[in-house]
Amino acid sequence: MIVRRTMRLKWIIQVDGWNILFYLVYGYLVCALNILFFFEQMAFPDAEISVFGIAVAIMLGFRNNEAYNRYWEARTAWGDLTNASRNFACQVTGYIQPPKELQQNHQDISAIHSELIYRHLAFLNALRLQLRKEEKWEALKPFLSDAEYLQIKTAANKATILNHWQSRRLHELHQSGWIKQRPYVLGLMESIKAFFASQGRCERIKTTPLPRQYAFFTKSFVWIFVFLLPFGLVQHLGWVTIPIYTLLATIFTITERIGSRTEEPFENKLEDVPMSTICRNIEIDLRQQLGESSIPAPLEPKDGILM
Repeated sequence: MIVRRTMRLKWIIQVDGWNILFYLVYGYLVCALNILFFFEQMAFPDAEISVFGIAVAIMLGFRNNEAYNRYWEARTAWGDLTNASRNFACQVTGYIQPPKELQQNHQDISAIHSELIYRHLAFLNALRLQLRKEEKWEALKPFLSDAEYLQIKTAANKATILNHWQSRRLHELHQSGWIKQRPYVLGLMESIKAFFASQGRCERIKTTPLPRQYAFFTKSFVWIFVFLLPFGLVQHLGWVTIPIYTLLATIFTITERIGSRTEEPFENKLEDVPMSTICRNIEIDLRQQLGESSIPAPLEPKDGILM
C-alpha cells in the first residue's frame, strides 16, 4: 500500500514510462506528416474526438470504481480479521480456565492460551501467503509445534486446516472441562466462523477477476482514443500538439493502469492490501494480550510503501 502523499517519478515511469516515450514519438510523427500535408485529408474534427474522449472517460470511471470496490472489500475483510482476532484472544484468555478439581499451575494455563493464539497467528500468515501465492511456509514455523508444522506443509489449503485444528482443539478443551459453559464454546466457534467468512471473501476476490469484458473494452477504447487524439489537435496546435498530446494521453492510460493494478489487491504489488503489516499488528496485539514482554516491532514503510 502506498502511504506517501505524492507519487515518486520512478513509480510513474515504472507504470507508464514506455507509453510516454511512445506518445512523444507518435506525436512528433503526426506533426511532421501534417507539415508535409500527408495527413491533411485525414484530420479528424476535434468536436467528435472530444465526444469520444468523454465516453471513454465515463467507461474509465465505471471500471476504476469497480476496481476500487474490490480493493476496499479486500481491505474490509482484513479489518474484520483484525477485530475478530482481538476478540478471539480475549475469549481464549477469559473463557479457557482449568477445572476446579484439577490443580493446574500458571504455566499450564499460559501454554494452552499460547497454543490457541499462536495457531491463529499461523492461520493469518498462511492466508497471507496463499493469497500472494508465496511458498515461504517457514514463516509459519514460529507459531506451530514441530509436528503441526510438518503436517501443515502437505495441506492444500493451509489456512482452512489450521482453523479446523482450532475448532477441534476447542471441542477437546470443552470435553475436558477447560471451557466450562456451553455459551463460551459457542462464542469461540462464532469467532472461528468469522475467520472462515473473511477467508472466503478474500479467496472469492482472488479467484474471481473483474469481468474481463470491462478490462478489454475499456483498454481498447482508451488506445483508440489515444491514436486518434493527435489528428484532432494538430489542426489547431501544430508542434505544440506534442506536449499537449503526451499529457492528455498519459492521463488516460495512467488512469486505466491504476484501475488494472487496483482490481487485484492480493498480487504483492505496491498498491495492494498491506497484509504483512496487518499480520504483524495483529501479532503484536495478541501477544500483548497473552502478557508477553518480547513483542516484535511494527513494520515500517519502506520507500513510502507498506507491504
